[in-house]
Amino acid sequence: MKKETNDFDLWQNLLNGDRLALNKIYERFLSPLYQYGMRMLQDEDAVRDCLHNLFVKIWVNHKTLKPTDNIKYYLISALRNSIINYKNQENRFQKVDIQENDVFDLRFTVESEYIKKEEQNQKVLQLSEAMNKLTSRQKEIIYLKYFEEMDYDEISKIMDLSKKGTYKLSARALEALREIMNVDKAMLLAILLVAKR
Repeated sequence: MKKETNDFDLWQNLLNGDRLALNKIYERFLSPLYQYGMRMLQDEDAVRDCLHNLFVKIWVNHKTLKPTDNIKYYLISALRNSIINYKNQENRFQKVDIQENDVFDLRFTVESEYIKKEEQNQKVLQLSEAMNKLTSRQKEIIYLKYFEEMDYDEISKIMDLSKKGTYKLSARALEALREIMNVDKAMLLAILLVAKR
């Protein structure tokens, strides 16, 4: 069986004009990108358009792109910018960014095959309800940190925050969730792990 190509080599192949590398990147990352896009836009056609434009732009500019060893981070960051540009075009007369009152949808599938016990099932339901009480940016940072497993440097760049601001936002989001759910931090992290599956 052929060894899976690592991110650096796969991206390097794309930079060298390999269309198969672009196809592999598309197939490997389409699902998480689509999920992230839907959480920001809640519009399938718009998300598909943004994804299509993103991959076309990557191919057209492949000779001038910088190397990366973390394709997922690069693509999520680029998709976020693409969605913000899309929103700007939709609302030409006002600057658009992901603000506190924007929607970032973070619902969980309770019917996950990994959730065996009723207690876990209830905790994930409780988490889903609690997430609805967070701000858009709090939901987004929890999604990027605990579901996409990005580090704080990556999140700070994606969300256009200082590293300190990223830590602060993450801590506030977790604390708000913990208070809403009335659980300790360890239990909250365990519930987030279950919900991720």
